[in-house]
Order: sequence, then structure tokens, then C-alpha cells
Amino acid sequence: MNLSDILLEIVTELNLPKPEDAYKFDSIRVKDMGYGNYYVYLYTNSLGQEMEVTNMVSKLPKNPERSIYIAFAKHNPEEPDEEEYDSDEEQEKKYAEKTGAGDMIKVLATVVEPPKQTMKKEGGEDKIYSILYSPADKKRGNIYIHYMETLFPHFKKIEKKEGSFTEFVNEKFL
Repeated sequence: MNLSDILLEIVTELNLPKPEDAYKFDSIRVKDMGYGNYYVYLYTNSLGQEMEVTNMVSKLPKNPERSIYIAFAKHNPEEPDEEEYDSDEEQEKKYAEKTGAGDMIKVLATVVEPPKQTMKKEGGEDKIYSILYSPADKKRGNIYIHYMETLFPHFKKIEKKEGSFTEFVNEKFL
């Protein structure tokens, strides 16, 4: 192992979000959507803004098991439920807003916890076919990929030709 690999491993370990770095959740809501479950994890960030991490779990006919879609946004209690949006574009606007709270490690640690909890509630990692997300800040895409590969080592990134979501598939199903 060369020096650059050792340094990368050390920096990765130091910057890896840990559960103790995460914000505490103010509440967790679960809604049965018929085709899957919708989990909303609410917390308050360093600017006092109420934030949400949403995990929508669905089972598509072509997939052998469920997929978790991860979204992160400012919470607005007056926002409609997912099925009440007029269009996908309208819903995507909600998740495109950046807060600039300057607490990236805490946010990453917080955003990682819901998929872990959601996996447990859905029957464990073996019951999850894929994890998908679409970052609002495309510049952070590589950071998210790094954390996904580190925190969910049994899920491998696949190249998709369409759609804005980055998808990681459980290697059990590859």
C-alpha cells in the first residue's frame, strides 16, 4: 500500500459521518402509500430550520425486491403529500433548495441514518434491491457516492442511461 492510499484511508475515516454526529430526529412519520411506504424523518438544523429526509420505499414489477428513494429538503408542513403533487417537476423543486447551514458532516450523518432505519423496518438489507438518490447540489455528487460505497458496501453503483437518480444495487441481486 502506498502513502497516498494510506492517507486517503485515514482522511476517509476521519471525515466519515458517524451516528453520533447526526442531528436527533424531532419526529418520524410513516405512511402506507399502497405501493410502498413513505418515511419522513424530521430534524432541526444549526440555523433552526426544520429539515426532512424522506425515504420512499417501493417495489417495481421488474425488481426482485424493494427500492429506497432518498430525498432531503427543508420541511414545510403545508407541502402536499407526495401523491398530491401536480407533476414530478413540482416535487423536484422542493428537493432542489440548498440551506447553506455550513454543517455538511452533521447533515451527511443525519441523511445516512434514515436509510439504515428504513432498511431495518423493511426487513433488513437482504430485502432491499436498490438505494437511489438525486442530489440537489450536483457538485456534492462524488461525496455522496463515496459515502454510499463506504456505508453500504454491499450496494454497487450502476450506470443508468436515463433519469436523474444515482442507483446502487444490492450485490446479492447482481
